[in-house]
Amino acid sequence: MAQPRIARLFGAVNIGSFRISAMIAGLTETNEMVVLGSAHRAAQGVKRGYVTDMSAATYAVRDALERAEKIAGVTVNSVWIGTSGAGLASQTAQVEIEIGGRRIEQDDIDHLLVAGRDVIQPDGRMVLHAQPAHYTLDGAHGVANPKGLHAERLGVDIHVMLADGAPIRNITEAVQNAHIDVEAVVASPIAAGHACLSAEERDLGVALVEMGAEVTNVSVHAGGMLLGLGIDPHGLGRHYRCHRLGLWHPPLSGRAPEMRQRFGHRQPGRPPRDDRDQRAGRRECRPCCAPCR
Repeated sequence: MAQPRIARLFGAVNIGSFRISAMIAGLTETNEMVVLGSAHRAAQGVKRGYVTDMSAATYAVRDALERAEKIAGVTVNSVWIGTSGAGLASQTAQVEIEIGGRRIEQDDIDHLLVAGRDVIQPDGRMVLHAQPAHYTLDGAHGVANPKGLHAERLGVDIHVMLADGAPIRNITEAVQNAHIDVEAVVASPIAAGHACLSAEERDLGVALVEMGAEVTNVSVHAGGMLLGLGIDPHGLGRHYRCHRLGLWHPPLSGRAPEMRQRFGHRQPGRPPRDDRDQRAGRRECRPCCAPCR
């Protein structure tokens, strides 16, 4: 059977503290996304998502991308950048407009989102993403799509992903110095949510934990959208701590993927019996070293 023809190529580079990963995918004529090649190499010139050595970071990005291109058998001229550092933070902005009891049209939704731009307060930081989290009708929350409904007032909670401007510019420049155009910078918690969670999980509510070498992100999803983000500046690269046994292990940056698989649950190898058991680990946790206190 002949393979469907690739209509468009996409390149992506994820810049981490331990590893630089590159992926090339193609969108087929049947609108399917196919991974053509992926590769990674050890990170250089990057610490906690911040570029600390421009030339070293550029070399690492170029090397990882060339490896992915070799596997894919194609070259790309532009990429999307994923990052977990750069001082990511989130906030929620709320805005309402008058509808007057009539039926809500798409123009009303567009006007609401435009009005939302004026209430976003980045406080000197860069806005990476601004996405509607939940719509409200006369104060009632949890409306996924208000189009076609009637209301006196239409509101929306907008989840805003912020980042420090200088680190984002450094990351962008590190890629551009490798003679690659940058489509956009994407916060890793958003990309991970779409990659790892099903539509049902994002709708019912789930917390997604990204354990990196030097940064751990916790993103909360509900109602099909990202609602909040928390960041811990500690990762598996420094050490792995077993709270229940009070053990300390030396740096494990090279074994981060293995540790995620083996110790992602508080009691490896045994699923929780019920919700009460699942919550027990948090209550029983005792700080065993200074960074945890």
